Amino acid sequence: MQQGFDRSKLINYNTEEFDCSICLCVAKNPKECTQCGYIFCGKCIDDWIKRSNKLECVNRCPQQLEIKVISKTLKKIYDDLELRCSNCSKGIKINLFDKHESECNQKSCIKCINYDQCGKYLVNERDDKHCDIHCLFFDKVKKVKTKSEIYNVVKEFSQLHELRQDIYNIDKSIDNQIQSVNLNPNQSIKWDKNRMGSGMELTDGDQKVFLREQAYMFRTIVANFGFESGIVYWEIEADDRTENELKIGITTQRDFNYDSAFCDFEYGWAYYGLAQLRHNSNATGPSFGKRFKKEGTLGICLNMNQGTLMFSLNGEYMGCAYKDEKLKQGPIFPAVALLHCAGCKITNGKPVPQIFLQ
Repeated sequence: MQQGFDRSKLINYNTEEFDCSICLCVAKNPKECTQCGYIFCGKCIDDWIKRSNKLECVNRCPQQLEIKVISKTLKKIYDDLELRCSNCSKGIKINLFDKHESECNQKSCIKCINYDQCGKYLVNERDDKHCDIHCLFFDKVKKVKTKSEIYNVVKEFSQLHELRQDIYNIDKSIDNQIQSVNLNPNQSIKWDKNRMGSGMELTDGDQKVFLREQAYMFRTIVANFGFESGIVYWEIEADDRTENELKIGITTQRDFNYDSAFCDFEYGWAYYGLAQLRHNSNATGPSFGKRFKKEGTLGICLNMNQGTLMFSLNGEYMGCAYKDEKLKQGPIFPAVALLHCAGCKITNGKPVPQIFLQ
């Protein structure tokens, strides 16, 4: 009998690390055998022990069975897993999923009118289309065209809703949202401080990012705006303090679990510094180009007319890494995934090199 989670519901799970050895689903309330290290659903292994009437592991370990809850390190990784709710399609943390789904079965969830920006949901019982006052404010501002009209909206909300300091924060947020839609080719690209994994530090006007931690988990940072059309070019400059290769590329989705590599999923395309490619996988990919880690400059060219993503290293063309119809539709955001001790700088503003236009 199935006790675990159906792996097809998992959003960010591409391994077998937490598969239950009994029901073969993703383990619920996971426990592990101290002898073989295999994972089980808590209920699956408890039922197994009761049925077998002896302390013997499912995998016939040579020593007496000893079951314990998974380690804190594994628990941290496990708790970051998300499942897709079958009712509202929202991604829910695995330890909150049962509670959410039972509640969601009793109501129908809909997206906020600004879902692409806020990522929040509404309940049908509500009369409005906005999840909170900030989204209502943003919805009004994005419809106006002049500074005076924006001022009037700010004034109105300041008086009616006493936003005070929130107005300033919303204004900064609106700047970021507008950048993701209306690309100015002369604008300096930088990393988005609101869309980065834990432990990352930004410097040099938010163009430099560096990660130094004990854990060995890829963490993603996304650029502050996305490309909508045309041929665009930017560069990633190596940081000589880097100890582990980076995954560098693009994502069509900018709201996800940043404590993972963006290219582990179907919405991410990357060049891996081990001279490999990664797309919708955290483990395998074809060989590509040359190695890149702590020296040099990686050039990235996205041709949205043709749906191609190309790379160069120190001015030398490495080839077309990807050709995909999905790369013709914006917004598409530059992204980098860092591991353990790594960093880089993102820059733009240079004309597209001729090697990408031939």
